[in-house]
Amino acid sequence: MGEIKVLHCIHSLSWGGLEIYTVELIQKLAGAGIHQKVLCAAQGRVAEELKKSGIEIVAFPEKKLSKLKTAALIRKIVATDKITHLHSHTRLDMWACALALWGKKQPRHIYNLYMNATPKQDFVHRWLFSKVDALCSSSENILADVKKNFPIAPEKLHLVRYGRNTESFIPYPKEREELRALHGATSEQIVVGTLCRIDPGKGVRELAQSLEHLSQSELAKVQLWIIGDPTIIGKTPEGQPMPSPESAELLVWLNTLKQHPRFKDCLVLIPFQKNYVPYIGALDLFALASYNETYSLSVLDAMMMCKPVIGTNAGGTPEQVGANERGRLVETHSARSIADAIRFYLEHPDAAKTEGLRAHQWAMEKHQWPTTLKHFLTLYRTL
Repeated sequence: MGEIKVLHCIHSLSWGGLEIYTVELIQKLAGAGIHQKVLCAAQGRVAEELKKSGIEIVAFPEKKLSKLKTAALIRKIVATDKITHLHSHTRLDMWACALALWGKKQPRHIYNLYMNATPKQDFVHRWLFSKVDALCSSSENILADVKKNFPIAPEKLHLVRYGRNTESFIPYPKEREELRALHGATSEQIVVGTLCRIDPGKGVRELAQSLEHLSQSELAKVQLWIIGDPTIIGKTPEGQPMPSPESAELLVWLNTLKQHPRFKDCLVLIPFQKNYVPYIGALDLFALASYNETYSLSVLDAMMMCKPVIGTNAGGTPEQVGANERGRLVETHSARSIADAIRFYLEHPDAAKTEGLRAHQWAMEKHQWPTTLKHFLTLYRTL
């Protein structure tokens, strides 16, 4: 075939794992010589970061376009720029790309599935998935669910593990000591941390409530760091980020809990950090209490830093943690279950080191950017 020309579609205004990874993937593909454009919201962080990288964007001024308006815009770009491949990154974008392909067989459509595969067997979804030429996921568990729940041919499913810049995940001993000192963590304390959006679905409330199930003597040995910002749904007229109501309420609740005399020395709230790797390095345990995480990038990054993971037994997290091989699986919606896992590591400090080393080996073996890029380049060329 001739030159590959890809139009990526990502509607999201948030800035979390999905958006960060999509931007990084597009940047890596640009480095591999792929001609790309990106359809995204002008007010979003995605547009801001891609502009810095010199990636060509097509920005729409509205906070969110309807599926039909997005489809019409996609058809216009395809015709003008002779696009060969559509690459969608959210469900809304998958719909828009499918609608743009109404009555057409070209361009080819790749859908990166970052979410869980709930049953979609109705007539509308049968038509939608007929317009998807390849569905990619980093999770074997999610692809197994897709086979059961989505009306899409098995040969269209592709396991493409997330790529990571493995060379970035190195020890930062100086920064570790400085960050722990900054937040008052002693060398005897276990620092448990999470890196996620301040969002109810991420299980942040239950993670913080786990402290309530620890005794006073146990609390003296633990600090919990919650690193992240609320879920953003837009910007104010003054251009300031606007959090979702649920996230804003959760942040108020966390700050109130932090003022409680029993928890003021063991609960630390830290805004999202662009250079977050040293913060992971400062932790002893990583926690993700998400209700149904598909396949967490923050878990991978923690594993690359040799951190065992306390993760919920849902979505793709069990695949990452294994059968308590690289951390501990806990019940969803259960602060007590999280507390039990923290208590396990307080009582078995050697387990953290053993499981952390296993986590490091597994993450490094399976999540290399060269392998990920090879998968996508092969898809573009062979579809």
